[in-house]
This record gives sequence, structure tokens and C-alpha cells, in this order.
Amino acid sequence: MKKVLMVILGVINVFLLVLTLVIYPRQIKATKQAISKNNAKIENYQANANNLTVKGYQKVIRNKVKNIDIDNIENTLRNNYSQAITEAYNAKTEDEYKAKENDIATKLGSNHLASKVMFQTVIQKINGKDYPKSNGLNSVSVSFGKFDVDKHTLPVNILVDYKPVVEDESATQQVSSKKVMYSFNYNTKTQLDGTVTFTELVSVDK
Repeated sequence: MKKVLMVILGVINVFLLVLTLVIYPRQIKATKQAISKNNAKIENYQANANNLTVKGYQKVIRNKVKNIDIDNIENTLRNNYSQAITEAYNAKTEDEYKAKENDIATKLGSNHLASKVMFQTVIQKINGKDYPKSNGLNSVSVSFGKFDVDKHTLPVNILVDYKPVVEDESATQQVSSKKVMYSFNYNTKTQLDGTVTFTELVSVDK
């Protein structure tokens, strides 16, 4: 019985030895393959990290905006907006406003901004007589935010300081200064403005 048991144990030991000799090399091979894959991933991550350096990022940005002259765009918009708003807020009669209307719309882009500015400055008829909403422009200032390279949008803020006319029958009561802000995003690719936010900031009694 003991001899049989010993033979069985001996066979088991041989089986285990063979099993170990067969499986262990496979484990080594699998481990080496896993290490190789990990090394490849590490190299890939390092390459991507190198591309995300400040120098690499600046290169990407330059490639995206190489055909866009932001300074020129800002200067053109600043001049057009300033001239158009000056004309709109200084118009004193319906005929004067209509004579300038096409030029105003063209300089404002004939889009959301044009509609908003004209709504705020259009000549009113009171007892058959023309009355402008503005009694004259004090100043206009056009400023820009940070250009979004991916969306092609340039934030624009236009601060207008003007002399308003109170909307009553006599249209003689006035305040010396009223400030309003037009804010929107200008798309440099489509050359159109987005939705315009109109905000009244300050009114000063005369």
C-alpha cells in the first residue's frame, strides 16, 4: 500500500514538475509581452506630453490663426462701430436718420447689432414732429475680449454715453448723460455678430 502511495506521489511530483516547466515559461512570455506593451504606452504618453509643451501649444495656436489678423479685425470693427453709432445717436431728424440708415447698417454688419442700435436710436414722431431718442453723443468706446481660436469668436463691448430725450409729448425734459452697453460675440469666420445684450448702466439728471 505504501509502495503504491509512493508511486502515486512520485507520479504527481513528476506531473507538477512538467506542469511547472510548461506553464512557467508561458508566464514569463506573457509578462514580457505586458511589459513591452506598457513601455510602448509610456513612449506614446511621453510623445504626447512633449507636444503639449508651451512651445508646442504656441505652434498649434499660430497655425490656427496664421490667416487671421486679429489686430486688423479689431481696428476695422472699432472704426466701423464708432462711426455708425456716432451717426445713429447724433441724427436729429427723420430725414437725417434715413439718409444715414444704410451706411449705419453696413458699418454695424446689418445683423443683430444693427437692429439693436437702430431700435434704440430710431426717430420718433410726436404730434407730427420728429424727435430722436438721443439728443447727441457724448462718447463711444469699443473694447474687445480674448479671441477664441476654436470658435472663431471675438467678444465685443461697446460703451455709449449719450444725451437722451425723455419720451413725452413735449420731448424737452432731458438728462445730461446716459450710458448703455452693447455686448456680443463677433465671428471672424462668418463675419457676423451673435445675440446682442443691451444694458443700461448710468443715468445722470441734468
